[in-house]
Amino acid sequence: MLTKPEKPTVSLVSRYLMRYRQKSEDVTTDEAISKLFQTFPRNSQLEEVLLKVVALNDLYNTNILATTLMAKHICGLNIDSQLEQKSPELVNAIALLKVGSKTRRNYSFASKYCSWHMLDAYPIYDSFVERLIWAYQKFYPFTRFKRGELQDYPRYKEIIEAFRNHYGLTQFSFKELDKFLWLYGKDYADRLASASSQL
Repeated sequence: MLTKPEKPTVSLVSRYLMRYRQKSEDVTTDEAISKLFQTFPRNSQLEEVLLKVVALNDLYNTNILATTLMAKHICGLNIDSQLEQKSPELVNAIALLKVGSKTRRNYSFASKYCSWHMLDAYPIYDSFVERLIWAYQKFYPFTRFKRGELQDYPRYKEIIEAFRNHYGLTQFSFKELDKFLWLYGKDYADRLASASSQL
């Protein structure tokens, strides 16, 4: 059963951004990742891509089980021109990685990888964000979509843009919105877990 989240407002987002900035560990992590991606903006040299994959995987717990394979996969996709064009389809392409006989879908990682290259073009997908966005849709409908559509990145981006526009949050960048949705999404998940434990 869903619990009603607090309605998204400029005040609520600003409050959570302030909380995020006060968490020195998260701020330091962001600064380190930002510096790494600025130092190695291209994606054709395996060792440079591997550094970015390993850092993202470790600092953001994205659960990539085969980091070298992922780095080779990214190099093989020749993604730089697609990043410059801000192609949303690129996230889906990076996400699918064949490991042995199985194909793993590293959706959250792929959105983060693209986002750190182009902060203004790629909102980050996260399970906390998905749960929160779906709750907002249920309690305060802002556009028409089914929950499964959040798993297709071009559609996910459209939904996040609709969310931002509908609630008058256009003063916030995707990166700022990411931080709010993730941090408030974690709080919201804790509330759901607490409510379930009391049943």
